[in-house]
Amino acid sequence: MSSETQHRFRTNLLEWGKENRREYPWRQLDRTLYEVFIAEFFLTQTPADNVAAVYPGFLERFPTLEEITEAGEQELVEAIEPLGFQNMRAEALKQIASTHDHLPIEPEALMELPRVGRYVANATLCFARGDRLPVLDRNVERVYSRVFRDAWPETEADQLTFAQRLVPDEARVYNLALLDFGALVCRTEPLCEQCFANKYCVYFQGSAGRT
Repeated sequence: MSSETQHRFRTNLLEWGKENRREYPWRQLDRTLYEVFIAEFFLTQTPADNVAAVYPGFLERFPTLEEITEAGEQELVEAIEPLGFQNMRAEALKQIASTHDHLPIEPEALMELPRVGRYVANATLCFARGDRLPVLDRNVERVYSRVFRDAWPETEADQLTFAQRLVPDEARVYNLALLDFGALVCRTEPLCEQCFANKYCVYFQGSAGRT
């Protein structure tokens, strides 16, 4: 896959994102690192609309890590219960709050926190601070594996390197557009006829690659 095609995809995606951006409360530009982290922590294995229903109330009750530290674990469980995995999430948040006054600002340091993986760490720092980091979840991996097909690496480390090259300086805008594109167009059952990339997407162009 040529660098020209990668540039074309990046440019097309940024243009698409301007017209198709999904609005959620955690996407506001004035959100703090903590507020973005809470959203990304909740979004793991949970639909965005479900998180949107709980997120404002949770932040009102727990606006900082300090309030989580002072809260009883059962109170925390009840606040998170509609999202599922409430006991696991409450326990992890209590552990984080009890050991940190402020969240780390390095991906590796964030990943040392309980129940925090590469996606949550990179997404938090990208969307809260604009850090130029790749954000890879299942939807994004599906997009890249279809558009770039054989050029998409097999190992996680190589995938991160590949994705890093595609992230422009406007990383926050790009990664949000990528997440939206994976959710709205390049879905499990993709809307290829509506896709801006269908002229160069390897998945669409090669009938042998379709599933």
